Amino acid sequence: MRRTLVTLALGLVLAAAQGCASMGVSNPFSNDPLTGGADVTSSQLLNVPLPSGMQRYASHGYMNYGADGEREGLETLRGNVDASRAAQSMFTALQSQGWQLRLSQRKGDRSLYVYDKGNSLAVLAFRRQTVLTILEIWVGSRLPDGSALSLPGGSDSGAELSGEEYAPLGNESGQSTPTPPPVPGTTEQWGAGASGGLQERTL
Repeated sequence: MRRTLVTLALGLVLAAAQGCASMGVSNPFSNDPLTGGADVTSSQLLNVPLPSGMQRYASHGYMNYGADGEREGLETLRGNVDASRAAQSMFTALQSQGWQLRLSQRKGDRSLYVYDKGNSLAVLAFRRQTVLTILEIWVGSRLPDGSALSLPGGSDSGAELSGEEYAPLGNESGQSTPTPPPVPGTTEQWGAGASGGLQERTL
């Protein structure tokens, strides 16, 4: 009798699992794009403390050196932190380093903050999930007036940006290897020559 009940219970569980699969209900964590995170305490790009409990996902970021020798790129972080407290923590840390808040926008579970310091700009984008918070930090140099628009290269619409995957920097996991500073006088071109295309020239 007991064996029959156990067999019946297992059969019902399997039937329910197959029913959920046929209805398109899948494991919400099976397709998580953020994998391989490393615990970090400070921002690699901004050199300021991060809210405790954050992890950096090196495969979803990159780092270069700008023309002025400063670090620029993208850091993707995620952690079990409150988005509002994380934003306040970053605001305090950045202000102590001389960064000034220039834009603050919020819509639903997303918020965006733009800071500047000298010729550098930093964009912090927060997105709340059910439990976790994702933080993207974009850092780069302010462009001069009249600058041309820099478009992504490559003909494949699904191609990833260069620098999306890279080896760890030094012995610390979760950090990128910066690409060397650009060589003066190099030129990149998009589009056919006959149509004019776009050129990006490093001065």
